[in-house]
Amino acid sequence: MLWVNGVGKSFGPQTLFEDVNWQVNPGQRVGLIGPNGAGKSTLIKILVGQVESDQGQVITQKGVKLGYLPQDIAELGPKSIRNEASEGLAELWAMKAEVDRYADRLAALEEHEVDQRSELLELYGAAQQRFEQEGGFEAESKVEQVLCGLGFKSERLDDPCDTLSGGWQMRVILARLLLQSPDCLLLDEPTNHLDLHSVAWLKHFLQGFAGSLILISHDRWFLNEICTHIAELTQAGVDLYTGHFDSYLEQVEQRRELLDRQRKNQAKKVAQLERFIDRFRYKATKAKQVQSRVKRLEKMQQVGEVQDVATIHFELPEPPKCGRVVLELDGVEQGYHEEQTLYRGLDITIERGQHIALVGPNGAGKSTLLKLLAGEVMCRRGVRELGHLARPYYFAQHQAEALNLELTVLQEAQSAREGTNITQLRSMLGAFLFDGDDVKKHVSVLSGGEKSRLALVKMLLTPANVLLLDEPTNHLDMGSRAVLGQALRSFEGAVILISHDRYFLDEVCDQVWEVDGGRVTPFLGNYSEYLERIARNDRPGPFPLSGEAPNKDEFKHSSVIAPPKVDRKAEKRRLAALQDERARALRPIRKRIKSAEDKISTLEERLQKLEEIQCAPDHYDDPEAVIRVAREVKERESELEAVMTEWEEAELELASINERYAELS
Repeated sequence: MLWVNGVGKSFGPQTLFEDVNWQVNPGQRVGLIGPNGAGKSTLIKILVGQVESDQGQVITQKGVKLGYLPQDIAELGPKSIRNEASEGLAELWAMKAEVDRYADRLAALEEHEVDQRSELLELYGAAQQRFEQEGGFEAESKVEQVLCGLGFKSERLDDPCDTLSGGWQMRVILARLLLQSPDCLLLDEPTNHLDLHSVAWLKHFLQGFAGSLILISHDRWFLNEICTHIAELTQAGVDLYTGHFDSYLEQVEQRRELLDRQRKNQAKKVAQLERFIDRFRYKATKAKQVQSRVKRLEKMQQVGEVQDVATIHFELPEPPKCGRVVLELDGVEQGYHEEQTLYRGLDITIERGQHIALVGPNGAGKSTLLKLLAGEVMCRRGVRELGHLARPYYFAQHQAEALNLELTVLQEAQSAREGTNITQLRSMLGAFLFDGDDVKKHVSVLSGGEKSRLALVKMLLTPANVLLLDEPTNHLDMGSRAVLGQALRSFEGAVILISHDRYFLDEVCDQVWEVDGGRVTPFLGNYSEYLERIARNDRPGPFPLSGEAPNKDEFKHSSVIAPPKVDRKAEKRRLAALQDERARALRPIRKRIKSAEDKISTLEERLQKLEEIQCAPDHYDDPEAVIRVAREVKERESELEAVMTEWEEAELELASINERYAELS
């Protein structure tokens, strides 16, 4: 479908990548990964012809239609949301126009023009049949279905696009692209402006997408759910791995272990050769053997290293001491304007150590609730109270606007906490992609994403015991998200956050508060556990509104009551033992799966080559070759079916083991 042959690209003295060789096959869903600055977006633009490569070429199979979603979206005009998205069905509307033209011509015919009527009726019927076969009669409902899946309300679909924010305009363009149904979708960070519900909808859509997919994303959960392959882009080219992102990490670790063993063996051989050379260098009788070993040393290629995917680890400043209750809302009323009330009589208590994810549909009021808790907006009615010695820190989506443009990156980071060790400070900045001389740049020259990352570093350096975070993972690559997640997970203060990154929520939060319909419903557990409870219809009652008597049975497991004390060390030892037990059980299963996947890949590649042979015009000039190739196709298909059965059985065993150890998920 797509062939990349020896492609390279440089900008001035900086080489992004060179000698990239890569093939994208029909049906593959490939996650394109690599560190920020590796050139992932540039490579995508080369594939779609928006940027020229410095060397090599990209070959697209004849007739293949590409669909591309860039990160940076041009502003849309005054067309309605519905009409803009409907342009993705341009071919279908052209068929409808043809049907309408035949209908108009039939209506204009005179009664005596019988022959023309018969011919037009035949053409009209054929055109209408084509339109129906392509789903023409369901087109309008399909447009609405895709737009609503991406978070739009059906009653707002006739609003003009130019009244939307940049993030919502991106959703319109994504909807238009999905409706086009291209043969190959190329999506650059499609989840950046989506909420959790829209990300889940997009996941289901892409899982059912029949074409190929190339996806750039820093959302680990999304990559795990979508991808059949991972393509890692480095300066030296692209390495392709079979499986999702977690499988890629396992393969990289296995490769690292293999190279470590090879490196140690090579070091032993080198030491043996050098000892022989040093010992017999000056003995004439050994001159020939010495020269032979010198040549072997010169020809020996040094075993390379796998780039370490581990990230920098650091801990947040120890939060200042405070009381058990850090924040309370008592009888709070709030809304977007006087005519619309979002919350009425809301009572909420947040305690030290709680890590809470706010989730809910768009427009439910998650960001408003976070601002109420942070004191960024005043309550219409009711009271917001800080607990004893509580020190909140609010990180907004536009936190970067508060940075001092006159300072350097290092100076601005230092301003958050005087006296911080420079080495530690540079390590933290490096974890968020400010390397080397980047720390000497003035804030004024930074991009929007760089400013957001710097604002996040400042937040992490500021002593606080209540962190209120609105989409903190925006503009972070996977490594930086891991650094932030590790720091927040070990933070002993309270954390209340909004994020569309499901993996990040699972890693950081031990409670989920569902915000919807002016009520807040607490669930114990991470986001995945929350979804499982929703699927079982296992819902606790919401927090009571002012004047309501709380149902003690409903609230006995909610965050209103302080969680029971547990022996954390004993619990950690128990979970560690379970993890070891699970790892031992999974190891042979994963080997079987990996072996089966390798066989499947090999067989599919062979079948594709055989298909190419059968498609060659001169193939049928040789009857013996026709029979031989047909026989091999049958044999390989039979082998593939057997290996697929083996793979499915192993996957079922894997799922069974994971279910047995569900509490570790």
